[in-house]
Amino acid sequence: MGFLLLVSLGLLLLASIGFLAVAAIGTRCNPAIGYVALPAVGIRSLASIGYVSPVAIDVRSVMSIGCLAAAAIDVQSVVSIGCLATAVIVVRYVASIGSLAHAAIGFRSLGRFLFFRFCPTP
Repeated sequence: MGFLLLVSLGLLLLASIGFLAVAAIGTRCNPAIGYVALPAVGIRSLASIGYVSPVAIDVRSVMSIGCLAAAAIDVQSVVSIGCLATAVIVVRYVASIGSLAHAAIGFRSLGRFLFFRFCPTP
């Protein structure tokens, strides 16, 4: 069981046991043309047990053309247990062109508690 890795075709489920990580990943579109990459990726659930961190991440679109990067990212829930941090973060748009960067970020909730241990029951 050291690094047990279970992968279903299409990356619908990825479980790594040892430093347990469970991820459900759906890639909707990823064309790469020269320097142009346009992926729409939805990560519905990622649980890492060791530091317990359940994460639900939805990346609507990412465009990279040379030094141009535009992303609309929706992070529904981030829980990191060890030094407990809970965040609900919404990044609607990020554009970086050379030294130009614009971001619109909404933080719904952010809590951080040092040296706090918590193990949720399933």
